[in-house]
Order: sequence, then structure tokens, then C-alpha cells
Amino acid sequence: SVNLDPPPPKPSALDRIPGGKTGRYAAFGIASFLVLTLAIGVVRAVKKFRSPRAKRVQQVNKNSHLVTTLSKFYPDNRDGFTSGEVRSLKSKTGYTEVEMYRKFLWYLLRERTFDPAAVQDTLHLKQALSLSDQQVADAIKERSERIYKKYGNVMLETEGMTKGGIERKATCRALFSKLLYLAESEELLPTLDQTARDVLVRDVFGATSNDLAQLRIVSLLEIDQDTVERLAGGDSPEWRDDDAPPSDAA
Repeated sequence: SVNLDPPPPKPSALDRIPGGKTGRYAAFGIASFLVLTLAIGVVRAVKKFRSPRAKRVQQVNKNSHLVTTLSKFYPDNRDGFTSGEVRSLKSKTGYTEVEMYRKFLWYLLRERTFDPAAVQDTLHLKQALSLSDQQVADAIKERSERIYKKYGNVMLETEGMTKGGIERKATCRALFSKLLYLAESEELLPTLDQTARDVLVRDVFGATSNDLAQLRIVSLLEIDQDTVERLAGGDSPEWRDDDAPPSDAA
């Protein structure tokens, strides 16, 4: 006769575990524990990756890569910085053309001697990144605002100040002079009138006519030794931390 009874169910993986129901419950508990442990590990890893400290490290690394790459072309191989190099750098850092210009400008102000070669680098980079006069002007103004926020206004008289205070104001004056030179450069910003130029640096610092007269760089080709030393690049790589989120330890 034909057997019409359904075939017996196949034992599951848990059914084959020794110990019956007790063994199955134990195996289920172990598996749940492993899944929970893995999930907690993933959540912790994501939080660590997204923490302010991690973001700051990522920002510093991207800034360092940007400056290191651009330094291969400026000032000795400007023509080598082609549109292909621009696309590659954008892809690796995630920065826009304006952000790349702004970050390299900060590096140039802090670390490079401010000489004709440095100024030519700002001109060539503007062209290589296809930036308008207004975009470059905005980058200069943004940097002026950041410097003013950190160092305060320019002070020619520092009598009575501490050594640290005097050094901070010396740094402020040096950066102010460089930014003022760029803001007043008709070669870099040919379409801006004097009122628009004043907004970029002078108005940000609240500088007086006397401040301008004493701190303005008339010519990079005819300057005395004191000015050369004042315009030399600094030894503190603060450009690496540009725009970096604050440490979570702060």
C-alpha cells in the first residue's frame, strides 16, 4: 500500500545539539551574546570614528596632505599643477577649490617667507583653481577674521605687556602686513575698488591710517632686514589644525 503519512521533519541544527532543550537554550544564549557583543563593538567603533578627536585627526591629515601635495608644485613646478592634479586633490581631500586656496593661503602666511615667489604662488593657484576675484577676496577676509579672533587688533605700542603678549602682537602685525599686501595687490584682485579692499583687512582689524603707514609693505624687492625677519615663515604648523574640530578633551 502507498504510505500517505508526511515524512518526519528533519532535525534542525539546534536539535542536533547534545543536551536536549537545555543544550539548545544554551546555544541560543551564546549566539545572542556573540551578536550583542559584535553590535556593541560596531557602535563603539562608529562613535569613536565620529568623535571630535577623530574628526580633528582626519582634518589635520587632510590639511597635511593638501599642503604636502601643493608644495611639490609651488614654487618650483607651478605649471605641473594641472587640472588633472586639481581633480585628484579634490577627490582625496573632499575640499572645494575655494577651500584648497584658503588652506594653502594660511600655510603660506605661516610657514613660507613672504617674498615675490610666495605672491606669485597665490596668483598661479588662483588661476589653476579657476577662482574669481571675489572668491579670493572672500578667502583673504575669512583669514583676516580668524587671525583677528585669535590675536586681536594690531598694536604698535606694547610697553607693559608680557613677553608672551609681545610675541603674539608681533605675530599679529606680521600676518596683518601680509594680508594687507595681498588685499591691495591689483595683480591678484584687479577688479576690486579701494572700498572693497578695505573691507578685507583694514576694517576687520579696525586699523588706523597710522597702523597702515607703519605696517604696509611697499615693495617686496626693497625691504630692510628687520622687515625680512618679520615676514619670515613661522615655526608653528598651525595650518594643520585649520578648521579642525576642537578636541573632546577640551
